[in-house]
Amino acid sequence: MERPPVFSLDVLADRSLVKDIVKGVISTIFFHRFFPTVRPKTRDLLDLTLPAVDDPELEELIDQRTNILIKSIEASAGVGTKPQRGQVAVYTVEFYERRPKKNWFSKAEEKVCWEQWVLSVTVVSARTDAERMKLRTSMETQLQAAVLNIITTASMKKDHIPPITTNEANPFPYSIIVSPKGETWGARMGIFSN
Repeated sequence: MERPPVFSLDVLADRSLVKDIVKGVISTIFFHRFFPTVRPKTRDLLDLTLPAVDDPELEELIDQRTNILIKSIEASAGVGTKPQRGQVAVYTVEFYERRPKKNWFSKAEEKVCWEQWVLSVTVVSARTDAERMKLRTSMETQLQAAVLNIITTASMKKDHIPPITTNEANPFPYSIIVSPKGETWGARMGIFSN
């Protein structure tokens, strides 16, 4: 089986902006790879305006996955303590195509991944006002670089996208997987997840 292309993105996020930054990046990925009829919308974050898809189901999934990271950060910080500096979480967005499964006695379908986006989020906290200003500049720079990377990649790398062979509203299923750092290899791979 051929391995799908994997596109990697790295962003830095202050604890107070983690959810917004992750939602902004993931929404930008979906804006460029979501194939149903899309009603576009925008999201302002830091000093950037990011594209998004006006789809309540997708928005709810992104919120759920982002909340997993927030809970992980709070759990690792413990009661009354600050979060670890440099805590990392990895989000993987995968797009699939449905193919007939080669079975003798049934007409089953299988999902085959045709593209992966891996977003590494480093969560940091600033201790002083000077650190906060420097962190804000770094977050904005990395967010802008990630968004430009998504736009460039989505525009240039299209040959691996399978043809649309269905009349369904969404021809390509997708998933968003969250792996906070510190989990075992099996948990990150989804083998031993809770």
